[in-house]
Amino acid sequence: VMRMEKLLQTYWIELLFIGLLVVAIITGNKTVGISAAIVLALRLLRVTPALELLSAKGINWGIIVLTVGFLAPLALGKYSLEQVMVVLKSPAGWIAIACGALVAVFGRMGVAASSADIVVTLGVVLGTFIGVGVLKGSPVGPLIGSGMAVAAISLARMLFHF
Repeated sequence: VMRMEKLLQTYWIELLFIGLLVVAIITGNKTVGISAAIVLALRLLRVTPALELLSAKGINWGIIVLTVGFLAPLALGKYSLEQVMVVLKSPAGWIAIACGALVAVFGRMGVAASSADIVVTLGVVLGTFIGVGVLKGSPVGPLIGSGMAVAAISLARMLFHF
């Protein structure tokens, strides 16, 4: 028992990532699975500078790649000027614009929370697994989920004083 406890204390991070990989495979969450595999490989290979760089810049790089993915169809001419004008002239378009603005605010809150609050970060990762594996969702919102969690937790603390 003592040896097992020492192994757990020594290798808990590696075991956590192996657990993440297993859950990602079971739930079909390719994004988290690939991410966990890359981070685990970098840790096992002791490529600490790469992990530090990813820790410091990875979220920003990911947001850039995601934004490029949204802008590329526009650059390819897949949307017409008339379609863009419909967005600006319709109630549905303005609702979508408001949702985009709200998501950006939640995303900003999530970026701050992801480095400061382990409960939010790990809770959102677990929720993402459930959302993808059980509810057949898409694993695109950990930052937004973190921001929403921060807002919900703040509201709950105000209402219920915990």
